[in-house]
Amino acid sequence: MEPKTLSRLTRVLLYAVCALVALLIGGLHVSADLQQAFLLAYGVSDPGRSWAVMAFLTAMGAMALWILAELIGVLRSVDTDPFVERNVRAFFRMGLAAELAGVAFFIKSSFLFTFMTAVCGLVMVLSGLFALVLAQVFRRAVEYKQENDLTI
Repeated sequence: MEPKTLSRLTRVLLYAVCALVALLIGGLHVSADLQQAFLLAYGVSDPGRSWAVMAFLTAMGAMALWILAELIGVLRSVDTDPFVERNVRAFFRMGLAAELAGVAFFIKSSFLFTFMTAVCGLVMVLSGLFALVLAQVFRRAVEYKQENDLTI
């Protein structure tokens, strides 16, 4: 598969995931049936605790949208020049966002444990570490590229 085709396909998939997350967040606040399904999946029957679960799900959905937007921004530069300072900052922001989300999942697990919440916390922490490492790799690549551009 051609690199440009793969880049476009990945971008389309990222847009589709963004749309799905946005629809789920919107549906969570518009549809009582969807809200009830999410609350039942979390085992929440107490209306006093439902607002906390709704706030958590909304915050994590917003965090996912932020990470996806950053990733789409990075992917836009793949066809031209990916080794730019903007991508370094984007990977760093994605890493911090994923780490914060991982911490939020683990905090939520201590109050209302579900196996998937713990798994999501672990995945987010690992993804955050991966993004932070990528930020450092891209930072070095930008430095090498700038040095190379100055010598030619």
